[in-house]
Amino acid sequence: MKTFCLTIAGSDPTSGAGIQADIRTFDRIGVHPFSVITAITYQNATDFVGYKSLSADLGNQLDSILGSYPVKFVKIGMIPDVKALDVIVESVKKYELFAVLDPVSVSSAGARISSEGLELEIERDLFPRLKILTPNVNEASFYANTELLNGHESNIEELKNIAKILIKKMYREGILPKEEKAVVIKSAGSTKDTVSDLVCIKRNGFTADNLEFKTYTKPKFSLKGNVHGTGCVFSSAITGFLAKRFPISKAIEKAEAFFDYRFQKFIELPNKGKLLDLTIPEPKIEVINQIKEIYNYISKSKKFSVLIPEVRMNISGSLPSAATKEEIAGIEGRITIINGYPHASGEIKFGTSDHTARLILSAKKFDKSINFAMNLKYNPNWIMTIQNNTDLDLQEIIRENQPPKIKQKEFSTMQWLIKESVKRYGKIPDIIWDKGASGKEPIIRLFGKNSKNMIEKLEKIIRTIEKQ
Repeated sequence: MKTFCLTIAGSDPTSGAGIQADIRTFDRIGVHPFSVITAITYQNATDFVGYKSLSADLGNQLDSILGSYPVKFVKIGMIPDVKALDVIVESVKKYELFAVLDPVSVSSAGARISSEGLELEIERDLFPRLKILTPNVNEASFYANTELLNGHESNIEELKNIAKILIKKMYREGILPKEEKAVVIKSAGSTKDTVSDLVCIKRNGFTADNLEFKTYTKPKFSLKGNVHGTGCVFSSAITGFLAKRFPISKAIEKAEAFFDYRFQKFIELPNKGKLLDLTIPEPKIEVINQIKEIYNYISKSKKFSVLIPEVRMNISGSLPSAATKEEIAGIEGRITIINGYPHASGEIKFGTSDHTARLILSAKKFDKSINFAMNLKYNPNWIMTIQNNTDLDLQEIIRENQPPKIKQKEFSTMQWLIKESVKRYGKIPDIIWDKGASGKEPIIRLFGKNSKNMIEKLEKIIRTIEKQ
């Protein structure tokens, strides 16, 4: 089943913040976004005019989603008034949600987006229901009731004490704190050239040994004008990775990396307004379109279903300069067979493929022109037929010949497989196949430079085996 995630937030007409930014972030991370709107705002990237609360309709919105779908992870943003707060708290409690709160009460343009004094009720009623809290420095010091001595140049130890105070507020008084929770103070430390986020994760109890601190430091950018929606994107990224079942520390780490990448590119608006650019870059769109082209080619005919192995098929495509799995796209859930036709179980996204992605990364160390790979079903009769009746190059690799240390590490296996093929053949052939090993299905692996190249090879394979 597709991973679900919920955002409860205000609507932003620029789509750079609020519920629209959350939806776009969830989508980029690979989870399906459900959304419930707390308020309609009247704003642009530099000016906030006002808002209209939808708290009267909030309960119906939440029950329609949470009462129907298995949603467990929610990002909470704009809470306009106490009525909205009460509904949210009750829903988090009723549906046992894992909640991440971006405790924003003032917009990036400097205007209030909630009722005066609502912060104290949020702290009292919602904090104990949270999994993660993501305040900026000012919000953290406010909720900790602590005045920072040095402003944004604060000593990190001072902020650690604030994080400890906030963590304690996230537990109900008198209840032994067993559940793991975290506070992320955004832009906690700052120097002339860098800015850092401070993470505090509480394991079990409040002893010093059970509080884990970590900082994420990044270069400081000198930006003119207002950057709209950064807090929304960051907190929804954490929520999305939590929904994908990453532990708290890993979800925060991946959200930091996601945000850092996005913070390098902006949509420039008039009047010095800026939005984080969450669109997919053109080179990635090209890779996705080529994977679509290959998939569309095989999914229109039942004859290609014979090529799908028991572990199911994937098509992976990479950016020409790919060096990590995040730069390689694949089909979520792989390709299976439905009604006799090859059928994709999910969408095409970057960072989702595993086996075929590692194949491409290993192949690129020897031949940078290799950008695509597929895993096909092995049939001993096919190998000889393809070898004798096509111009495709085939190479057998015997898995049992792997050194014991390599057998224990799957990525090392892919590297070994490619390296052995190059060593024996002098290049990466069109096909590398093996007869399997203990616990490993026999597999045919097809390599290519682009979608056209892959389709030509698939056509040769299917045409040849059909003649058997």
